[in-house]
Amino acid sequence: MQVNGMKRVGRQRLTYDRRMTPDHELFLIDGNSLAYRAFFALPESIGTSDGRPTNAIYGLASMLVKIIDEHSPAGVVVAWDAGMSGREQTYDLYKAQRKPRPDLLREQWPHLMPLVEAFGYTNVRVEGYEADDVIASLTRQAREEGIDVMVVTGDRDAYQLVGPGVRVMSTSRGITETKVYDEAAVEERYGVPPTLITDPAELDNAPEGTAILDALGVSRQLHDNLWAGAVSGSLTAEQVPLPATVLHTPA
Repeated sequence: MQVNGMKRVGRQRLTYDRRMTPDHELFLIDGNSLAYRAFFALPESIGTSDGRPTNAIYGLASMLVKIIDEHSPAGVVVAWDAGMSGREQTYDLYKAQRKPRPDLLREQWPHLMPLVEAFGYTNVRVEGYEADDVIASLTRQAREEGIDVMVVTGDRDAYQLVGPGVRVMSTSRGITETKVYDEAAVEERYGVPPTLITDPAELDNAPEGTAILDALGVSRQLHDNLWAGAVSGSLTAEQVPLPATVLHTPA
């Protein structure tokens, strides 16, 4: 189904009960990030008896199981890239160094969204946009509704989303070894709050600004041209609506 450019696949009927404890968060997962991380973290020898590769499929499934077992989420949405959000026009070197999707990963890609659906979760793609923009927009909408959010990704730029009611579960080595970042954890790692990471003007005034960008693995030019507002949740509710069933509170 496609509504206002948004494709959603999945049978799940997400329910967010505001009577739940704060531990029951809405999980927003960057599907592309986890799929790539799983593929490169796990041996290519993982496969079916007839030789088809399944390491990315297995890794993504392992993360979904971890979320169920350890966190009991109120709901789960997996966002997928469907474009570059116009960044390639703003900055012509954007992702220029990224290699094409490996053949073994390409073989597995058609099975990833059905895997998410098999878990009963919801897939979301918005034509022309990357998963992180979709996640940022859904995060903003969820917080406006008083819903706590856990963003799951291997991308460090997601730390800019951290704030009251928003945490980031960052994958590290492997696929299921993770660390959860709240505001204090981000500041402990970088020495500054999440808001400073994304504001070029504040970085210019911070003696440690260049060191922060080095730690994040990006150049100041890339940060200034792309990150300032690029992952700010600018998509409207019409472009990427929060699933209506997330907003339903059981009687």
